[in-house]
Amino acid sequence: MRRVVQFFLFASCLLLFSVQLRAQNHVTWSASWNKESGSVIIRGAIEPTWHLYSPKTDPDLGPIVLSVTFEKNKGIKKIGSLEFLTPPVAHHDDNFGGMVYIWENVVEIRQAFRIKKNGTLKLTLNYMICDETKCIPPIDVPITIQINN
Repeated sequence: MRRVVQFFLFASCLLLFSVQLRAQNHVTWSASWNKESGSVIIRGAIEPTWHLYSPKTDPDLGPIVLSVTFEKNKGIKKIGSLEFLTPPVAHHDDNFGGMVYIWENVVEIRQAFRIKKNGTLKLTLNYMICDETKCIPPIDVPITIQINN
C-alpha cells in the first residue's frame, strides 16, 4: 500500500511540474500560411516584462536564441532562410555580461516555401524567455500548419 501511495505522489508531482512549465511559457504562438506570398508567417505575442533573444545575439554570451526547425516534407520545400520581420532591440544585459538583442511584446517571422503538393508542415520553435530577474529553461513548442495551394 505504501508503494501505491508513493507512486501516486510521484505522478502528481510530475503532473504539477509539467503544468507549471507550460504556464511559464509567457509567449502565445500562432502560424498561418500566406498563399499569395507562398510563405508561413509565425507570430509570437510576448507577455509584458518578458523578452526573447534574437539570433543576432552573440552565442558566446549564453542566452538561448529563438530558432525555428522545419520538419522535412517531400511536397513542401523551404526557399531561403528565415526572415525576422520584427527588428530586435539592442540591450546591454548585466546578467550575460554584454550586448544582447531581444524582442519584447511581439515577434514576427516569415519563411518562404515552394509547394509541390498540399500537405502538413510541422515546425518546432526553441527558445528561452527571460525577464529582468530570471530566465525559464529552454522550451520547444511544436506547431502544425495545413498547406493548401
